[in-house]
Amino acid sequence: MGTVDPQRFLVVLGIGNTIRMDDGAGIRVVEELEKDEGLKNLDISFKCLNSSGIEILDEINGYKQAIIVDAVSISNQELKPGEIFHLENLNEFKTEQTSEISSHGIGVLGIIKYAKIGGYNLPNPIEVYGIQIKETECFIEVLTPDISEAVKELVIILKDRILKLFSTNL
Repeated sequence: MGTVDPQRFLVVLGIGNTIRMDDGAGIRVVEELEKDEGLKNLDISFKCLNSSGIEILDEINGYKQAIIVDAVSISNQELKPGEIFHLENLNEFKTEQTSEISSHGIGVLGIIKYAKIGGYNLPNPIEVYGIQIKETECFIEVLTPDISEAVKELVIILKDRILKLFSTNL
């Protein structure tokens, strides 16, 4: 638990498991963003995690803003595979909310709930972008077609979002 260093503006964190088919969507998005020449000279840390445990807090600690990208399984929202889900700011969720948006057991909401209770100094805002998954049962590094298309779409959305963040904070 530390204070935010104003020199560390933005972290973009991909979460997932690339050998569990669609579960790797968040990581694939971040890998593509990291390769983008239009983002190379900006103060962005691109990171990937193969879990969604407490390590998330270590990866976002010390940044002014965070964008988390994950494969999600949200049954109560009736999303179709490949649909993109966006939470504008996890800091606005009340700690008693317990719904999860992850396909990894304890999800991002649970971790943020824990961090708030534990007094962590979190980035603000913490945006979450997710892609509704279709298949995670096979151990293969291939996304299903709907998810592959959604990854491409989300890369475009996030590049635009990141450039807007930097243009308003210069």
